[in-house]
Amino acid sequence: MSDQVTLTIDGKTVTVPKGTLIVEAAKQIEQEIPVFCYHDKLNSVGVCRMCLVEVGTPMFDRATREPVLDENGAQKIGFFPKPMTACTMPVSEGMVVKVDSGVAHDDRKAVLEFLLTSHPLDCPVCDKGGECPLQDLTIRYGPDVSRFNHEGKQHFPKKYPLGDLIVLDMERCVLCTRCIRFQSEIAHDPVLAIENRGRNAHVVSYSDPQFDSHYSGNTADVCPVGALTTKDFRFGARSWEMQNVPSICNHCAVGCNTVLGTRKGGSGKGQLKRIMPRQNETVNELWICDKGRFGHHFNGSPNRLTTPLIRQDGQLVASTWADVLPLIGEKISSLKSDHGPTALGGIAGARLSNEDLYLFQKLFRQIIGSNNIDHRVGLNANFEDTTAYTVGVGVGTDLSQVGKGSTILVIGSDLDQEAPVLYLRVAGASVKRGAHVINIGGRRTKLDAQAQTSAYYRYGTSPHLVLGILASVVAQGLVDQEWVDRHTTGFSEITKLLQDFAPDKVADITGVATPEIEAIAKSYAEAENGIILFGHEAGNDPALGAAIEALAAVTGHAGKPNNGVIAILPHANSRGAADMGVVPDRLLGYLPLEGEAGLSAEQMLSGTSSIKGMIIAGADPVSENDSYRQALEDLDFLVVQDLFLTETAQLADVVLPAKAVAERDGTFTNLERRVQAFDVGIDSPLLAWSDWLILAAIAGQLGANWSYASADGVMKEITEQVSLYQGMSFENLVTPVSLDRQTDHYIYEGMSFTTDVRDGLQWATVAESEQQKITLRLIAPQSCTSSDEMTLVTPRMLYDSGRLLAETELLQGHIFQSKALLSSLDAKKLELNSGDTVTVSRNGTAVNLPIQISRMLNEGMILIPRNIEGRPAEKLVGASEMHTSIQIKKS
Repeated sequence: MSDQVTLTIDGKTVTVPKGTLIVEAAKQIEQEIPVFCYHDKLNSVGVCRMCLVEVGTPMFDRATREPVLDENGAQKIGFFPKPMTACTMPVSEGMVVKVDSGVAHDDRKAVLEFLLTSHPLDCPVCDKGGECPLQDLTIRYGPDVSRFNHEGKQHFPKKYPLGDLIVLDMERCVLCTRCIRFQSEIAHDPVLAIENRGRNAHVVSYSDPQFDSHYSGNTADVCPVGALTTKDFRFGARSWEMQNVPSICNHCAVGCNTVLGTRKGGSGKGQLKRIMPRQNETVNELWICDKGRFGHHFNGSPNRLTTPLIRQDGQLVASTWADVLPLIGEKISSLKSDHGPTALGGIAGARLSNEDLYLFQKLFRQIIGSNNIDHRVGLNANFEDTTAYTVGVGVGTDLSQVGKGSTILVIGSDLDQEAPVLYLRVAGASVKRGAHVINIGGRRTKLDAQAQTSAYYRYGTSPHLVLGILASVVAQGLVDQEWVDRHTTGFSEITKLLQDFAPDKVADITGVATPEIEAIAKSYAEAENGIILFGHEAGNDPALGAAIEALAAVTGHAGKPNNGVIAILPHANSRGAADMGVVPDRLLGYLPLEGEAGLSAEQMLSGTSSIKGMIIAGADPVSENDSYRQALEDLDFLVVQDLFLTETAQLADVVLPAKAVAERDGTFTNLERRVQAFDVGIDSPLLAWSDWLILAAIAGQLGANWSYASADGVMKEITEQVSLYQGMSFENLVTPVSLDRQTDHYIYEGMSFTTDVRDGLQWATVAESEQQKITLRLIAPQSCTSSDEMTLVTPRMLYDSGRLLAETELLQGHIFQSKALLSSLDAKKLELNSGDTVTVSRNGTAVNLPIQISRMLNEGMILIPRNIEGRPAEKLVGASEMHTSIQIKKS
């Protein structure tokens, strides 16, 4: 039996897959069926009735089941007695649909007339004006005048704070329930509901705090009227005044596609008025988190650096590029001459673009002659990954298509906090499409509610657990031997070593029972598609990466779409920094370094190195760890290029103002190795330059003859020098792709604008090559010793005290305050209540913090996030640690 169905819509024949809804089938022939409640990412409910159409199906004789024919010998079509909702009715073979019939038009007119009985005449001031389906459909189908008396109008609050980010105008609401369904079905934060019935019905939030979700801004996107607006954009601009510029979110490694809504101000300078999601089904679908939506105010901030600064008489004073660049060239040349090139080092932040990072390593390696470069400071320091090069997810991977028959194994990551939109996609794969999600970590996370399997290991034992899973795969005979023979070497050697990590041996170490380990191994190995995601809380033991690489390889879950490994890296271009070779022991494209490796960031900042001068670009190591301050103060010469006068910049001899992401163009590489371009949206402050241009200017002062005129010129060279990036020119990266679901009203899908839709390009892994093989290896895990002390866990929270978020006043109430989280069992043992102050100490270092009792923590652990005010976690753990043993007592 065919999986395709052929039907007729307004006289046009269309063939679509079985189960397709009429409203989607109509889009295939560019026939728009108007909707308010329907959204193809949400379950259909048919509450607005706007999509009513006439529907007929072929008639059959009930007794004989033979077709009933008309006088011309054609099968008769029997129409339903009343119009049907196109958003809930699936197509069937031979169906006839009338979208533009008089009956359907009359029904739409009636629906609109009812909706408008109490809808305010707010169009001139409504934020939705100009991009509002209610406006457009009223003009197309609605009545000229209302038959209802004005006195009978239902009144509601006009400015009801649904939360501190979202405002609800109850009078505008048409009760489509899109916002409620998005929060329940997509965000998995069911914090909204409809209260009361009939004309008194309205949307409310029952959570405390109100609208407690990382994804609230998406409800304003999917709202088909102006009922939900963001406080950030409310009354900020009209849609037709703005230019919509394609960009990429720079707050995490997911690489969400965004649109910068910009408007020229009275001064002629562009103003960034709002950020909205840009559709990319392979990255963020139609969604962005609230941090990405609202945390943009660092662009164009009045606190930005606007001119170069130079240190004179101990103070940083304003200068010019013409003065500072020769000075930088003179000082670096002098240090190189006096102490050799290895006396110079550099740190580049992982929020810089690929173009910046490429020229950074080129400046140091080719012009200065030093391998002392690194990007691994702060969160990057405790999480390094090279599995992407060998067994990263295959080219063409699309998590929105992962479902039944697939297993997603998540290890040591709180996705909702670290990579929010990736959390939406993994949870959706489980709940909506039937994938088997296994969530493994040291503590409970939000994903547990959507995962089919959860397991909790003792912190520090994740490598043992993965080795136990790998050993179980081998013991159960689940190895994909054909794939192993074709793509790997060393399998027989690791098989022998795995005997020491049988599930029953690692169960006592990890705290995960033997049957659980065996079941996880079986589910992952037998899946049609298998993906592993691992994050910071799994630790930075090299044994972990080697074990994960081997697990993906021996099961054959690599080298093809929707299979492989994804490391949950911390920053927008952490993957690009590794690709560009901004590490002391590896070259561009993961090629091995010939000769002596340079110093790592931690070594350069240790205070015991021979480094005399440094360039730090887009990084603030002092804020990450105050112990680095003395090393930087002791330097003979320090150059810092950044957006703000950071703690590190305050120590510099020269400070250079850089452009922010909205003020320049370039590319980022996301955690799935997808290279994506972003465009210039607004003007930059005064004398700020792009980072790549600053580096080129410094190189010029050192005798280089670089002729880059633009970021795409740098990318052109990258495509020539880095084999992984072949074909990734700006021209190819910005080529628009077509949308299958494109409609006249983009807001039906959450996009109310017509900006370019781009997919980006992924580079291929070793597993996808027939010319290279992966050398399987096992590294002995670091020893784990049991202790009666409590375990301190220091994860990343979405809203931290980072410098960029400090510029967004609207989000200040969301930033995680300095406190420690403790389980109720431990609080009871220590006779503590929420709000009490405790002293947390390790090796003579102590911090005092209030506590909050959390149901998400297991007994024996205390959680203090990184990068919060005062940096208490960083004081207690090392630069490359995520957890450690501590002592705790009531203050």
